Amino acid sequence: MLTTTLQFSTDKIRPAERLRTWYDVFDRSVTRRTLSPLSDQPFDMRVTVSDLQEGEGGLAANTGVHVQRMRFGAGFTAKRTSDLVADGNDDVVLYIHRTGRRMVSQFGREIEVAPGGGVAISNAAPSITVVPEPSRFACIAVPRRPLTALVPNLENALARPLSGESGVLRLLDNYLAVLEHGRSATVAELRHSVVTHVHDLIAVALGAACDYLDIARGRGIRAARLQAIKSDIAKHLADGDVTAGTIAARHRVTPRYIHKLFEGEGTTLSHYVLGRRLSRVHRMLTDPRNRHQTIGALVFSAGFGDLSTFNHAFRRHYGATPSDVRTIARREQREAIGSCPDGGWDGKVAA
Repeated sequence: MLTTTLQFSTDKIRPAERLRTWYDVFDRSVTRRTLSPLSDQPFDMRVTVSDLQEGEGGLAANTGVHVQRMRFGAGFTAKRTSDLVADGNDDVVLYIHRTGRRMVSQFGREIEVAPGGGVAISNAAPSITVVPEPSRFACIAVPRRPLTALVPNLENALARPLSGESGVLRLLDNYLAVLEHGRSATVAELRHSVVTHVHDLIAVALGAACDYLDIARGRGIRAARLQAIKSDIAKHLADGDVTAGTIAARHRVTPRYIHKLFEGEGTTLSHYVLGRRLSRVHRMLTDPRNRHQTIGALVFSAGFGDLSTFNHAFRRHYGATPSDVRTIARREQREAIGSCPDGGWDGKVAA
């Protein structure tokens, strides 16, 4: 899972002290660079740094994969000088821009990255980066060694513009967002393979060896695509627009590909959607904030179009009727409030 290790914002810092304060925390970011604003306007930025860890609790181990999300309110120059390169960090850092452009100079190459595109550079060599305007981007740092085994002539793939047209950069960005926010019910199941998936996606973006592409398509790309589709389903669950055809159109794949992704998990698209909708209704039935809403209203808000079909599916899935679930939840809530030592319950319970 991705665990946040650093959050920094200049919002509550006086403008004259912002750049100095940033340097005080910059050594804990993904990579050390000297930073210079391109204008006299107040320096404005936010950063969140997360580490990808394997295992849980005290057994969690750092995998060497770090994700840094940044937002700058103005342009800047960032340099990794020879003195900084001496720190021994040889990570490969992939930048994915959502807004703003990026000019990069490294290995004698000078390239420009457009919004939606990306570029990978090496921490083992000096580099100069110019971001000339307000920007929002992610950078993913990974150890050099695993990529060297996957990408032939890795250095030739660095400091080259990467187009967002192929969709791999977007897949990687969305996959990491799922891990950051824990929106997927299957994240725990993927705990031991997400590092491989991240390596797969970066390797494909950089031009992995042809014999490796089929492996990556069946592993990292498949996992990222599935998570993106599950997030898409959660977003559109209520409006009913979650058929294979509409999902496929949004993700630029075929309906058959959608079905194969879920078949690979031992289920079907329709069964997965049904389970998500049933879970949403169950969650709303037990939420006291919905106590004044009828069961029918909750059912339709979850995307069901037929009450009888819902009732049959709900009882089969939970072994109880929706009314039973709501009644039990209300009783447990009354008992919990009534047992509060401060007497916080006033004895009134909504019908």
